[in-house]
Amino acid sequence: MSIFGSPNRCGSQVPSDIVQRGYDDGLAKWVTNGPCLDHVQVLGYVNASDEPFFSRDIGRSFHLSGRTYFLFGDTFCNDAGISNNTVQLVPDRNRPKNAYYLQRDRKGCVVPLIGLNSDEQKFLKAAANEKTRIAFWCFGGIIEVTPGIGWTWYQKHIISPGGHDELSGVGIARISHNKSSLSGELSCARMPGLMFGPGQPLFGSFSALVEDDRVYLWGQKDTDVFLARVRKEHCHQLFQYEFWNGSAYVSEMEKAMPVLQDFQQGQVFKSELFGFRLPWVFVGVTKWADSMVMIGAASSIEGPWDIRPLFRAEGIIKREAYQYCMYAHPWGANARQGQLLVSWCDPWPGGVILAKVTFDTHPGTHWATIALDSCSEQVAYSVANRAAEISRSSNLRFAELANPRRLRLFGTDERAVDGGLNMMRHHMGLVIKDEASQAQMGRRRGSSLTGFLAKVFSRVGREL
Repeated sequence: MSIFGSPNRCGSQVPSDIVQRGYDDGLAKWVTNGPCLDHVQVLGYVNASDEPFFSRDIGRSFHLSGRTYFLFGDTFCNDAGISNNTVQLVPDRNRPKNAYYLQRDRKGCVVPLIGLNSDEQKFLKAAANEKTRIAFWCFGGIIEVTPGIGWTWYQKHIISPGGHDELSGVGIARISHNKSSLSGELSCARMPGLMFGPGQPLFGSFSALVEDDRVYLWGQKDTDVFLARVRKEHCHQLFQYEFWNGSAYVSEMEKAMPVLQDFQQGQVFKSELFGFRLPWVFVGVTKWADSMVMIGAASSIEGPWDIRPLFRAEGIIKREAYQYCMYAHPWGANARQGQLLVSWCDPWPGGVILAKVTFDTHPGTHWATIALDSCSEQVAYSVANRAAEISRSSNLRFAELANPRRLRLFGTDERAVDGGLNMMRHHMGLVIKDEASQAQMGRRRGSSLTGFLAKVFSRVGREL
């Protein structure tokens, strides 16, 4: 009887069902020296042509209730004054530059998303200099945890005339879509106090994302970046947070270990840009003030990261000025065609610049995924060891275990994938047959030993 697709006495089974099968357009190459850049197309400043141009920075994008927004830092509203943490709506994702402010006051100044509380208003009234201001900067963006509900971890700064900047810490605010507004206006509810102080990693204010039922948050302390996570229903409860210590998540913040170093701003996101093996991507800028857009990839959200320089950003108004706040906007380009939308900040009087990055790509790829749930650990281990050899023998591009129970095969055409599937099944069948044979021998040895012991004990009994 054929062993293919049939169980054997030791419980393993050659999988006969393909979980998924498909075709991908050319994915971006990530080789020994990192990604291969094709070209960069600068699109211009984020701002609709019929909107007044205000100089501003940051430029993180986020989604809420199916709408797309840009979130900015300090916003210089010309003669109307300075605002901060302002938001623009992007009505059409195919035209990412065309963004519109939702609210402006009677002077024409953009209304901030996060406002001052009563204590902060009193503080500013009592300040010795009337130009002292409080700014909330959301470098980590806004993440949506349930439809229409998001959170942001904002840095609170007290800025005095002459450029003195005092960091108070990181607070958290609940952002929601105003259901009574057809234009996409947002509401903000700040949680009391601050979650993290200046001497702690500023979790959430570097980058944040949702994966499954958890929120992952990156935060800086000095030149190091640390990682924490929390279930998405407990974002505002610090005692629910866990911190990555280099090998596991622990409840003690002081045991956290850095996952990145020497970055000023950046963003971690999940993408198909570099394929299944490197699903986590990083875009950012170092602390070295070199205007270099950095890109990284990792197989795990915790890293380790392979980070490389991608290209040097230039300004539009001040071409040679230091460019900063490098972020990615995965919604704005087709990752399966090796494209990524990125942004950076041109210093005052400039703004946030958008650019479409195109990478060199692999040819289109046919693929198949097989479940190994019916196989023993021994069979799965053997598959992992033979994957590279089988991919070479069957003209596959490569074969890999996506996780301990999922095998993926990639080829330039369906014939290569089919050949790889047949070779893999044949190999697994041999391993399972050998596994069954060893189990049968074990049973025979066991029955022989049992018979021998029975004879011994029977003789001893007679002698007694």
